[in-house]
Amino acid sequence: MTVLSFTKGHGTGNDFVLFTDPEGEIELSPEQIRQLCDRRFGVGADGVIRAVRSRAIPEGAAILAEEPEAEWFMDYWNADGTPAEMCGNGVRVYAHYLVTEGLVSSERRDTLPIGTRSGVKDVLAGVSGYTVDLGRWRMGENRWLRRAVLRLRARDLASILATPMS
Repeated sequence: MTVLSFTKGHGTGNDFVLFTDPEGEIELSPEQIRQLCDRRFGVGADGVIRAVRSRAIPEGAAILAEEPEAEWFMDYWNADGTPAEMCGNGVRVYAHYLVTEGLVSSERRDTLPIGTRSGVKDVLAGVSGYTVDLGRWRMGENRWLRRAVLRLRARDLASILATPMS
């Protein structure tokens, strides 16, 4: 029987099971993750986050080429046992977990680069919590969508300009 020491974390309506595995030695199967996250018969969670050093797993090693200071990788798995690229609420909970577990020493206003399957996410610890730079938004190549968005903006602007000020 395997014993797994874990922490339950909550962030903006989501909850996570977090555990530390610096060298990437613990492999949970999708079935084990589903059982752990089950709200009736398990711990109950939206997903499982493993704190693993980036150098210890292939996805993390690729991240280090992008950002050598991304020592920790957020190995996140959805409650259904599938691997996830990233989770905005989860990465904030994960950053706090790294700090409270003493895995990183983060002073307020320090930026902590965290590796994820969707690249490096910079987390800023501040007075009111954690802020995450999820990356720049980009419009896809779908020109129909681009034109529709621009037309909508022009129509909204015309409506706003036609509304009398009170």
